[in-house]
Amino acid sequence: MRRRRFLYSAGATCAPFALFPSTLRTDESPEAGSASPESGKAAEPEANSADAWPVFRGTPVLNGVARFALRPPLKEAWSAAAAGAVTATAAIANGRVFVGSGEGDFLALDLTTGKEVWKVDLGDVIESSACTVDGKVYVGCGDMALYCLDAVTGATQWRFETQGEILGGVNYHRDGERLLVYAGSYDNSLYCVDGTTGEKVWSYESGNYINGTPTVAEGNVFFGGCDGALYMIDALKGTETGKVLIENYMANSVAVDAGMAYLAHYGNEVVAVNLATKEQVWSFRERDFPFFASPALTADRVFAAGRGKRLYALDRATGGMVWEFKARRSLDSSPVVSGEVLYVGSDDGWLYGIDVATGEERWSVEIGKAIKASPALVQGRMVIAAEDGQVRCFVPAA
Repeated sequence: MRRRRFLYSAGATCAPFALFPSTLRTDESPEAGSASPESGKAAEPEANSADAWPVFRGTPVLNGVARFALRPPLKEAWSAAAAGAVTATAAIANGRVFVGSGEGDFLALDLTTGKEVWKVDLGDVIESSACTVDGKVYVGCGDMALYCLDAVTGATQWRFETQGEILGGVNYHRDGERLLVYAGSYDNSLYCVDGTTGEKVWSYESGNYINGTPTVAEGNVFFGGCDGALYMIDALKGTETGKVLIENYMANSVAVDAGMAYLAHYGNEVVAVNLATKEQVWSFRERDFPFFASPALTADRVFAAGRGKRLYALDRATGGMVWEFKARRSLDSSPVVSGEVLYVGSDDGWLYGIDVATGEERWSVEIGKAIKASPALVQGRMVIAAEDGQVRCFVPAA
């Protein structure tokens, strides 16, 4: 049986959870410790190469920045059909595109031609953005399981069961020769699983559903959930190193860099948090519409797309608005920065290329159906899916 789609559908949110005033406070419980860069024991996650997009937002720190400049105008190179709407963001490695559909099919496509390499039916809705590392593909499913598939053949290597749907993306971390993968579940828990064996390494229970892709940075795993808290968990041990009560639920992912976390939540705000002090440095609120998309982060800007039809560029140090771009409908697609251009999809059915410096539209193309997936960029190509069930690849027009 195919399960219903969750947070993307109109009116669907997290489990019952009271939206508190938009304030932030630190958890004073004895077990909450420091999550400063010095406290982490794990090594830093590796960066993606220009010819791979192995995880949601491009790298384990989930900053949404490509390692090369894809300059518009673009043209469609190919389009491939999936079964049902596609809201997951594609993962790309070794010339293949990996993405799941609302009808439970998981596809491997040739990056150059768009031709199907293999397809497996996981039997339930796939909103999870896959992660591909070391010849394996990891993806969550609405059947409450995390799958490991062979990237070459699609054969199932292992299946790890939880007690809730896994609708958020999968992330990874290397502990020496051991590969660890992380996924949040609607059973309220974050899981760390051995990427080779599929055995549980540890789990951490939060207070409500976990919908976003966990972030791996500075020796910790960071995630926000439907209980309105930002969690910091030791990447190797699974122990809580910090917790900040945002008091608004977070259906997306956190961007982390240089001891700071940047998040956008359902309480209509974008927030910057100092991870060492657990204090809010700044917050931005311009309209009374929630944020579902995950922010993108550069050296001096935070880019946040919201359900109020607006894409904001904020000063990373102060949170002040630099510019705003207005789309025709909500923006649930998480923006990606590539050189001087930011790419983002919209519920209005258009894919936009926006000037990073000015907020002016540099390029756009009409897809025709809502785009909730986020762009995946590799050298000279952008792959993005839409609710029409098509996975599309764009390349420079000239």
